[in-house]
Amino acid sequence: MKQRKSLLPKPFPVTVYILAVMAIVLIIVNTTYYVSTRRALISVQEQNMRVIADQVRSSIKLSQSGETFVENLTGENLRMAAQAVKSSLGPNLSEITNKQLSDMKTRVGVDHITLLKADRDDIVPVKSSDPTELSSKESWRPEWLKAIRQLLRGQRPDVAVGQALPNFWGAPMIGADNINTPGSEKWGFYYDGTTDYIIGVYTNDEAVRAYREDTGVEAVIREILNGETNRQTRGIAIFNPPIFLDQANQYNSRGVIWYDENQTLNNDYSYKSDTDRDNIRQASQTSRMISLTEEYKEMPVLKTFIPVKLNYPAVILIVSDLTGVQQTLNDQLVRLTLTIFACSLVIIGLVLGMIALWNRRTEAVAQSVQNVYLENIDALFNSIKEQRHDFNNHVNTIQLLVKMKKYDDLSEYTAELVGESIAMNQIININLPALSALIQAKTTQAYDRKIKFEYEIANLKSVQFGTVKSTELVKIVSNLIDNAFDAVMETEHPEKIVRVTGQIRGEQLTFTVGNNGNPIPDKLKQQIFEAGFSTKALNRKNSGLGLAIVTKILKKHRGIILVESDEDWTEFSVRLPL
Repeated sequence: MKQRKSLLPKPFPVTVYILAVMAIVLIIVNTTYYVSTRRALISVQEQNMRVIADQVRSSIKLSQSGETFVENLTGENLRMAAQAVKSSLGPNLSEITNKQLSDMKTRVGVDHITLLKADRDDIVPVKSSDPTELSSKESWRPEWLKAIRQLLRGQRPDVAVGQALPNFWGAPMIGADNINTPGSEKWGFYYDGTTDYIIGVYTNDEAVRAYREDTGVEAVIREILNGETNRQTRGIAIFNPPIFLDQANQYNSRGVIWYDENQTLNNDYSYKSDTDRDNIRQASQTSRMISLTEEYKEMPVLKTFIPVKLNYPAVILIVSDLTGVQQTLNDQLVRLTLTIFACSLVIIGLVLGMIALWNRRTEAVAQSVQNVYLENIDALFNSIKEQRHDFNNHVNTIQLLVKMKKYDDLSEYTAELVGESIAMNQIININLPALSALIQAKTTQAYDRKIKFEYEIANLKSVQFGTVKSTELVKIVSNLIDNAFDAVMETEHPEKIVRVTGQIRGEQLTFTVGNNGNPIPDKLKQQIFEAGFSTKALNRKNSGLGLAIVTKILKKHRGIILVESDEDWTEFSVRLPL
């Protein structure tokens, strides 16, 4: 069973990757934080606007309840004034003069008295305390005309607006068409069937006007704006959609409301923009809140359109200042950027420190390889010196064996010398000096440990290695041979075999180191490449580092290592691209 471990180096320095990733992360984090935080702050602002809108709506309802009560009292007063007029005048219209009406209005406490009568399909003024009323050509509002006709028929008016009392109908309070016209106008019409005319009484009610100034919409909004502590709300406008959107005719059937001539319920519509009409239409039609940010005189504002249900359709516009939100967001963004930048510097420092530590470890490995190279060269030279030193002893021994005619001993002795000579000649034929020295040294070690050491290094003459790569190759082969020697020494086989081959296959340099030692279990075939892991005795020198060193060197040169192991043979194969 084969286990393959691919060892490919990264094409660019790790630092470049880390800096690029950190820059991208910094941009993404800042952008995401800015967008999400801005959205959250605006959402909080929108919720505040909802609270203010509910407060305005509740206050308006309370104000309208008070206004209705005051208006009903005014209507009852107008009815009593109309009854007083009827008691003072005769039943015939022809016997009454305008001067009588002018003198009577002060006594009954009204501003005008007008007497009306039916003329075909219309109701026309005939006598009045104010002669200008007689020349006016204003058209009757449909609800008013219907109510007066019902009075003439002796019926109690049942129109949707106004105040119906016995023989009396009080028209709705009409607000001023513009803010420069003071007061609130209210008409009352009385007819009990005993006269040939209808009594119309009119008052410009200062009480209602004063009440509205103190408790009306403007007062409510003024109180909210003055009472807000954070001062983010810049303005509040309450729109009358039928008038603002030029759709008043569509709402006529719903009755007349006191502000029906005005676009807004109040006079605070300062923050205008071209999109207001579309936003009011959409909010009114969908009954959903609409929020958007705009620039108003170089100030960022949030405009929130909130549809509300009063006694009529309305849309509340609340304008809030986003300057504080923007400043808070910018301050937090600066703090976050500085924090991330500081963390980035710390991380870069740690990375550079790790790289420096890695370089030192790499240099230590290179120095270790150089030491192995020098040790093997020294072993080769020592072996040659030993052979030269023993040469004379060998010659004397041979001469003595010849004289003693011990030819069997002479044959055995010379056979051993010839074997060593053949091995030496084969080593010399390897054109890599470092590898030749290694093989010579390992041959000597194998001979001393009674290991049958076989090697076949062929077809390497065309390969050119620099000094560093030669030392790395020596380190790879040396560690694999040492592991093989250790493996066979731990077995009880009578013949201990270690075999090394080296050759070029295609565009790869291949080395194999095999032995007939104990097999490697499948579950350990991945762990043996980890630093510190070993199947050897714990007191063995450099235990667990050999294959880890080989792995690092192969990783640097985009190489791979394979391992095969069974009961008879274990073999490590190394492949290096040329």
